[in-house]
Amino acid sequence: MNERELQDMVKKNSSNFKMSIENKTFKINKIDIFQTDNPITEPTTRGGVYFAEMKELKVQATILDTTISNHLSNAMLGPNKDFLDIILKAKMEGGDEISLITNLTNSMQDTSKIILYLILKDATVKSQ
Repeated sequence: MNERELQDMVKKNSSNFKMSIENKTFKINKIDIFQTDNPITEPTTRGGVYFAEMKELKVQATILDTTISNHLSNAMLGPNKDFLDIILKAKMEGGDEISLITNLTNSMQDTSKIILYLILKDATVKSQ
């Protein structure tokens, strides 16, 4: 599936997405997928930990359940040597399921919500 098809699928099913992290599930209240340009001249390994392409697909997910913040420190690079894969899933019309495998790169939080910024590693659609 190409980037445009993936963006359309995510947009069409945005109200159905849930995030799984540390065996907990959280409803995603708003989700967006977009492409960004990295300020690099060639694909490279960043910090010996993850591979950065010149163009990356990123996901921005807003979650109103702020208790998710208790699970984020284990998912983000920094206190850990590895990123934890975070899976975003949604049931689509007809029963198919879309799964986005992501890594958390940044988050912003206020009293009512958490906005997560994730790099998309892989996307799959499973037929039911």
